[in-house]
Amino acid sequence: MSQASGPTPAHASKPPTIYEVARLAGVSHQTVSRYLKGNGGLKPATVVKVEGAMAELNYSPNPAARALRSKQAYRVLVVVPEGTQTVPPRMLRGAMTAAQEAGYVPDVVAVESATASRVHRLLALIASERLAGIFSLVPLGAAEKQINAAHPELPLVVAGDYDDAMHARGSLADGSAAEEMLEYLASLGHRSFYHVAGPRLWTSAVNRRKSYEKTIARLGLHSAGTAAGDWSMASGYKLGLRIPLDDGPVTAIFAASDQLAIGVIRALHERGKRVPDDVSVFGWDDLDAGKYLVPSLSTVSMDLEAPGRNGMHELISRIRNEPSEAQHYEVLPMRLVLRESTAPPPAPSAR
Repeated sequence: MSQASGPTPAHASKPPTIYEVARLAGVSHQTVSRYLKGNGGLKPATVVKVEGAMAELNYSPNPAARALRSKQAYRVLVVVPEGTQTVPPRMLRGAMTAAQEAGYVPDVVAVESATASRVHRLLALIASERLAGIFSLVPLGAAEKQINAAHPELPLVVAGDYDDAMHARGSLADGSAAEEMLEYLASLGHRSFYHVAGPRLWTSAVNRRKSYEKTIARLGLHSAGTAAGDWSMASGYKLGLRIPLDDGPVTAIFAASDQLAIGVIRALHERGKRVPDDVSVFGWDDLDAGKYLVPSLSTVSMDLEAPGRNGMHELISRIRNEPSEAQHYEVLPMRLVLRESTAPPPAPSAR
């Protein structure tokens, strides 16, 4: 991959963006986006302001045209996992929308795992394309270092990772809701827990596990163990078959994702355990499917579009050599959604 060598003046190398049009017009960037998409509903005076700002800045809504004029790349590679529903569609939609509103063209590529062959294919793809940057919705592991070494000039951001100060980025990496969850379950009378965690490579999984362990210790509760899965229902099912239910016994299970929780509930059913009569199960993500399970799934609800938007905004800041907007990340409060899969534990005589 070739990049222009040497720095160029900012006024010559950086064409106007949707945000600059919005500032000059005195409107929000969402308003400019609505105008460009032809959604209508804008006041005539607003249309005049937007069109005037675009004309004054010589703004072109066509990324390809801007790329030709400025000699800059306007394509960003969005890496997603292959073969699973690990990344919710809302998260991908947030990233894609943020890229498009900023004038970039997102290309999605699926990576099944960080195996040597997959890493080689990803590196070959990056080398053969003219890219502005890479935004990965899946942890890249050792591949991240290889990409940085092979293409040090290419900005790379991994969603839900840590920033340079080792602070978790946005709500995706925030595991603090596990504390409120365990406090709620403890208030129902639960004292013995088990955690079905996500993959250790994912920051979100690590932080949810840390919050679980910290809260168990703080409240003086008992943890019968933790096992890590791969986020999928199949993984939750396999782990659910091995949860120690007779030595303790465990009366509440915290699964790090709704898909893991669904698999766990199936395994409990096959083991003759009723949810929530014998064991309560709590998930995370508030996927639509959880509403329609029998029993419906208690879960943690979060804005899944925000991590996609935040990560893409971070990538765009790096592409443009602008200060990070991390302090402006959207971090909406998470909340517990209480449904039928959680209840007080059975009385000791009923176990």
